[in-house]
Amino acid sequence: MRHLTTLLLISGLFTIWGCAATSGTSSENRSSRSSSQVMVDNPNLGLDVYINRLNGVRVQGTGQNAIVIVRGASSTTIMSDPRPIFIVDGVNMGRDFSRIYRAVDMNKVSSVGVIQSSRATILYGHEGSNGAIEIRTEI
Repeated sequence: MRHLTTLLLISGLFTIWGCAATSGTSSENRSSRSSSQVMVDNPNLGLDVYINRLNGVRVQGTGQNAIVIVRGASSTTIMSDPRPIFIVDGVNMGRDFSRIYRAVDMNKVSSVGVIQSSRATILYGHEGSNGAIEIRTEI
């Protein structure tokens, strides 16, 4: 009987410890997700400013003339276009940032996120090989 009590006590401790470990892991996952997506809280800032806040993205220049590059993008040939694709509400809008910058109303944008090249390739095929910038609007 004494061994049974000890065994139950030890198994209960492992259960509590396991729940605490799982809880910590989930908060780490949330923080890593938030680094790949930012919420738009000031529509007076340009799209380039929000994209520049994303981890793994480099923005050269400002405004509609900015050049956006997702770090770790895979260029298959020297002649490949290194720019990511821009996805607005699930629709591929191409690689031309200046066109996206002019077309997107920042008053309606709710979040901006990045998908690294390996996952973007799975989601969007060869076009996603240099990553994707996802823009979500309030519909």
